[in-house]
Amino acid sequence: MSIAEDILQDHGILSTDTRSKVIEYILRKETACSLKELQHALAITSRHEKPVNKTTFYRTIDLFEENGIVHRVDDGTGIAKYAISKHDSAEGKWHLHFRCEVCNRTFCLPDPIPNELLSIGDNHHVKKVNMVLQGICEKCCENLPNE
Repeated sequence: MSIAEDILQDHGILSTDTRSKVIEYILRKETACSLKELQHALAITSRHEKPVNKTTFYRTIDLFEENGIVHRVDDGTGIAKYAISKHDSAEGKWHLHFRCEVCNRTFCLPDPIPNELLSIGDNHHVKKVNMVLQGICEKCCENLPNE
């Protein structure tokens, strides 16, 4: 059984070719990717097979987001991106992202921060936080000319 099939089974979702391909692509990519990028990747992998129906594709992404398989990342570019949700995230901590201004990659940061760091008082119940740090990633920093 593949990792994609394991993820689908863990969430009680029937495994289909499209669902498996979407998960496998995002896992391989290791960065958040846009719907357009995902569609393009699926079109390439399905070139010799039956093409993926656009409605099926959007329903798959919605299903994954509803079930916590992927999460939407708003990285300030105006284009929604999706990344695999890590199930080992600690309870009571917020998940952060980083967007490189040089290579334009957006990726999940490995270390969540405690909810208490973002306390806004007792009368509020925060359900979701979107935090994106922007700057230059490690890989791009290595390629910058030394001044």
